[in-house]
Amino acid sequence: MRRELVRRGARRLKKVSFRRNRSTIWSLTQDATVLNLHEAYRRAPAGVLDAFVTIVKARGRRTDAVRAATRSVREWQGLEPALSAVRKAHARALLGEEGCGPSEALHGCATAGQRRYLRALYRYLNDTRFGGRLPKRLPIRLSSRMHTSLGHMVPAVRPDGGRYVAEIALNVDLMLPGNGAERLDTLLHEMAHVADYLTSGNYGHGSTWKAWARKVGCRAETIYDRPVVHRPRRDQSVTRVPPLPPALLARAARDGSRVRAAP
Repeated sequence: MRRELVRRGARRLKKVSFRRNRSTIWSLTQDATVLNLHEAYRRAPAGVLDAFVTIVKARGRRTDAVRAATRSVREWQGLEPALSAVRKAHARALLGEEGCGPSEALHGCATAGQRRYLRALYRYLNDTRFGGRLPKRLPIRLSSRMHTSLGHMVPAVRPDGGRYVAEIALNVDLMLPGNGAERLDTLLHEMAHVADYLTSGNYGHGSTWKAWARKVGCRAETIYDRPVVHRPRRDQSVTRVPPLPPALLARAARDGSRVRAAP
């Protein structure tokens, strides 16, 4: 697929990956060099491939050509049956019919305590850095499968063309001791993507994202040169819940909120 898209003009594309998502049908990451596609597009016709080339070449810019290409890939007749099949499989998984419990199906590898921590930190940063402009509730997942990236934001489009964010995913290594600054900066980085996508429709690391990054206080860069602590083994689980920022705890105490410090 990557070779075919490059042949058709998407020369900067380094990787194409296929996923069995329930709603997100495509996303661009790594400065528009990695295209993540719903597995239905393995069988996409030439016209849909050309539409993806247009999207990739735009590198996050919202032009009339990109909007037309987005409609083309969304309206392809082979997509809806594949989405329906994945949603049915997910429903069976939630009922325990395929050996996958609800927590694994919905939250990746995060523990209940980690999910509480991430929700509290997201709410606090939304209020204090973004003026409460972001969605009050947004799925934040921990992933043990990320190798080179620390996080990503998954943009999505509703059938009516409206934009929403399917999730923020963070590398579970960020929960390890020694990664406090990187954890905060990465979450702010992805939240800046949320703000940029919902307000402007852009999802790359262009000028509008950089403006948000500078405004909220995260590094307006895509290359991360600070050392990050990683698990010794990729199959090692991470259950640690980091301590919440003192400012968040002090605010919760003033407001009477039931936010607890991590052990």
